[in-house]
Amino acid sequence: MPNEALTMNSTIITISKGMQITIPANLREELGLDVGSRVELEEKNGKIIIKPIGQELEELFQEAKTIKPKHKLTAEEMDKMIENEIY
Repeated sequence: MPNEALTMNSTIITISKGMQITIPANLREELGLDVGSRVELEEKNGKIIIKPIGQELEELFQEAKTIKPKHKLTAEEMDKMIENEIY
């Protein structure tokens, strides 16, 4: 990938030994990110785009954790049912 000039909003960071990155404090504060905040990673044209997940979507994630299924099927049993319906 050819080198591109950094924009005013660009920051160079290093990937740690554990394959992690640190989002600089000024960006975390500007975007309202805290420990446990969720972000979406997208690869586009050889670039990694990190997008904060909005509060509404985060609330849906939390609500989904509280929903209990109306059946007692295992994941394998559900897969088998779907497979039987498809074929």
